[in-house]
Amino acid sequence: MRALLLIDLQRDFVEPGGALYFPKAESVLLPVLNLVEKYKQENLPIITTQDWHEEDDAEFRIWPKHCVKNTHGAELVKQLKDSLAGYQKHIAVRKTRYSAFYGTDFEEILKSHGIDEVEVCGVVTHICVLFTVEELRNRGIRTIVRKEGVASYDESLHTCALRLMSEVLRAEVV
Repeated sequence: MRALLLIDLQRDFVEPGGALYFPKAESVLLPVLNLVEKYKQENLPIITTQDWHEEDDAEFRIWPKHCVKNTHGAELVKQLKDSLAGYQKHIAVRKTRYSAFYGTDFEEILKSHGIDEVEVCGVVTHICVLFTVEELRNRGIRTIVRKEGVASYDESLHTCALRLMSEVLRAEVV
């Protein structure tokens, strides 16, 4: 079964004023929302990940404080939240590290839904997207990364991550 995976499309990353906002982040929203509508029409699973940190998370020694659980910044961006409202096949995964697999039930979700193909969008290309795609590919899951659906604050790292996902991990970057 195929699923759409939307990585960290949260207010702190994608909306101006967010703790780790970067100007290119909004560019992914229209392609993502179009894919959401397509997946809803086909009644396929849509999985969202959210960075979800404690107030004193160790990650804040590396990055500025962001996506603290139950805060405005940790919420999905409004357009996505509205689009997914009431959709029965929306599955939320809250994570504390870069990979959607680390310390979550993401692997069990994939197995229990028979998901063997994942289409990926989200932010940041060279961080949470890359490390989640790496683990998807390690599990032999067909992975399609939508170029127009991923973004980074650093163009050279974005390009490098797309190359790594394509040339090393053998994800389909389209």
